[in-house]
Amino acid sequence: MIISIKKRYIFIGILSIILIGITYFITNNQKKHKSISYSDCNPSRFANSPISPSSVLNDKNDIHLIHAMKNGLKKTFETKDEFYKRKDEMVRKSILVEVNDNCFYQLKSLSHSEPYLIPEAIDLLNEIGYRFQNRLLEKKYNNYRFRITSLLRTEEGQNSLSHRNGNAAGHSSHLYGTTVDISYKNFYNIATDSIESSYEAVQTLTNVLVEMRKECKLLAVRERHQSCFHISVVLCRPID
Repeated sequence: MIISIKKRYIFIGILSIILIGITYFITNNQKKHKSISYSDCNPSRFANSPISPSSVLNDKNDIHLIHAMKNGLKKTFETKDEFYKRKDEMVRKSILVEVNDNCFYQLKSLSHSEPYLIPEAIDLLNEIGYRFQNRLLEKKYNNYRFRITSLLRTEEGQNSLSHRNGNAAGHSSHLYGTTVDISYKNFYNIATDSIESSYEAVQTLTNVLVEMRKECKLLAVRERHQSCFHISVVLCRPID
């Protein structure tokens, strides 16, 4: 009887050690793959793809693509039909988030893209908008909202755009939901409910993007033919 009780305690002890070991392994494995939220990310030190601070908005498309493929959708959409079939599930899983007009920006009528981005790109877009509005408020020009001209594209939409616009690369970072185009040609004036150009708004938006590019929060290039800033989000590597 005593031997049986000892065996039981030994078995319980061994089982406890095994469970502790399994828990330790799972916990450490989760830590190795723990991602960093956009708000906690310090990309100037921990970006998961090559980037260094710059005061020039001239990041080449291949650099945008490197970051997009690292941080964005693992599988791009071939056609618009495929996008609409998969969209709802990806929204439910928080892989994609719909972009809507708000107090920071307005969407232009979209012809070759869909109003969706990955969550981190939404956070970036909102931070740009927040800084933009604060700067305008200081100058008493806060009646302007910047306009978004392009977001997530399907391969079908990208190919169609490439035929019409030589500046649109065949393989674009727009395919991965990490990238957005913001117009510097026109802004939405909420006071007059009209679309108009504004020197102050252009300069303010440029200054905000330069400031955030110095912080390595984004990649940006000023596209002159399309009169827009082509912008991609920068993310940090997972915590070890």
